[in-house]
Amino acid sequence: MPASPLHHRVADTLGRRVAGGELPAGSVVNLAGLEKEFGVSRTVAREAMRLLESLGMVEARRRVGLIVADASRWNVLSPQVIEWRLAGPGRDAQLRSLLDLRVAVEPTAARSAAVHASGAERRHLVELADRLHTLGERGLGQSEEYLRTDVEFHQTMLRASGNEMLAALDQVVKAVMVGRTRLGLSPDVPVAEVLDHHRTTARAIEEHMPEAAEIYSRLLVARVRAEFVLP
Repeated sequence: MPASPLHHRVADTLGRRVAGGELPAGSVVNLAGLEKEFGVSRTVAREAMRLLESLGMVEARRRVGLIVADASRWNVLSPQVIEWRLAGPGRDAQLRSLLDLRVAVEPTAARSAAVHASGAERRHLVELADRLHTLGERGLGQSEEYLRTDVEFHQTMLRASGNEMLAALDQVVKAVMVGRTRLGLSPDVPVAEVLDHHRTTARAIEEHMPEAAEIYSRLLVARVRAEFVLP
């Protein structure tokens, strides 16, 4: 795999510092200082800051330069920002927010998918739910295959909703699921109830049962939330 561009690596380090509070809102970021610290050119330093600026994490101020923006201005739905926040001291609050978003969004997506999904999407959701069940029963809940299958299930459901706004959240859902697993917050053995809810949600979508799909999906994400985040 090719190495990330140098300015991405500089931006990654700075993004983690900002998200973790090491660089609080109002901190001035000096390009000359970045050149010296990272041993990079002015062009690389500037590109790194442009990336952070595009995420709302820094902003230009006249006669001041670049400063760290208040968290209220960050693009909190960016998978990159989500990753940085999950890696910082505010991890629990970030995870709680993301799971609250899933509780609010995924049941609606499931209901809509039961109406709008194609035949291929309905069958694929059932296949994915069955695969998750099999992997879970084999004790492979921490495996890469389980994670990939779980992510694909939820992304497929969002995309099958027929709503472009819901579909656009597919990378957000992936970011929280991957981040949760990478941080060791997923159970070694998947909760049987969660595996069952994947199946019932998928089958309700397959059978064109929107109300049932919404109910089962809500039970699924609510159970996941209860498993990982304190109220």
